[in-house]
Amino acid sequence: MMLVPFYRSAVRQFDSRIRAVGPGQWTSSTPDDEWDVQRLVRHIVNVQNRIAGELTGRKSEATGATGAELVDAWATASAASTAAFEGVADWTVPAPLPDGSTSTLENLGWLITADLAIHAWDLARAIGAPDELPNDLVAAVLERAKESRVHWLRPEAFAAPIPVPGCTDDLTELLALSGRHRWWRQG
Repeated sequence: MMLVPFYRSAVRQFDSRIRAVGPGQWTSSTPDDEWDVQRLVRHIVNVQNRIAGELTGRKSEATGATGAELVDAWATASAASTAAFEGVADWTVPAPLPDGSTSTLENLGWLITADLAIHAWDLARAIGAPDELPNDLVAAVLERAKESRVHWLRPEAFAAPIPVPGCTDDLTELLALSGRHRWWRQG
């Protein structure tokens, strides 16, 4: 299954949510207890900058943007990372995963796609935006997350998985794998 169309879909999902963040919502809590909206968005911007830098050989720097400045930083970073992914000729080259192991560039790309999709949901819940994601995106990411969860869903990066019944929909299952409760609401 080709990665790039799913990556673009995840980018669009995050993009629609970041553009819906209201001026007073940057400090709103998210499903990740340690992050507010601003920190979540900064994380995503930095990941996009880092992946674009790794794929193109250019140096990437962490963003210091805050609040509404992050929307422009996201637009620049996501355009660069999308272009970099679209330019990949060989998805089988070795690539480092965040847990220190090495896999293929394709696996790293799927991890970045999963991160975007999960955080698009986080952002939607944090700002009260629609939180549904395209079924094909969720199914593809879930399949790979199940295969790679030891390397992707590390305890230092995600909450412990939440058990769900076998008849659970794909989005609920994906979120549960990453330690998120599907019906989380701001407290």
